[in-house]
Amino acid sequence: MHYDPSAALARIDKDTGLMTLLITVFIKECPKYISKLQAACDNQDLHALGDAAHNVKGASAAIGLDVASSLAEELEVACRQSGVKSIASFETSTARLVDILTQCPEFLNVWIKSNP
Repeated sequence: MHYDPSAALARIDKDTGLMTLLITVFIKECPKYISKLQAACDNQDLHALGDAAHNVKGASAAIGLDVASSLAEELEVACRQSGVKSIASFETSTARLVDILTQCPEFLNVWIKSNP
C-alpha cells in the first residue's frame, strides 16, 4: 500500500516529530477501530458503524492515510443516509476498511523508522 503523508505534513508545518507522534497514536488505536467496526457489523448497528467510520475518517486524515480516510467517509455517509435499514450492504466496505487498518501499522512503522 502506498503511503505519502506530504499533505498531512504540510498542514503541521512539516513537523516530523509531531507526525511520528500522530502515527504512533494511530497505530495504537488501530485494534480499537477494528474492534468497533467489527462489533457494529456483528450487532447490525448502523449508528455504531457510522460512528466508528467517523472516528477512522478523522484519525486517518490527520496522518494522511487517504485510502482509509476516503473509504471511512463513504461508509459513514452511507450509514447516515435516511431510509437505510440494513447493514448487509456495508459489510464489504467495512471488511475492506478493516483490512487496510490491519495492514497499515507495518508501512506506518516503516515511515517512522525512515523519518527520525
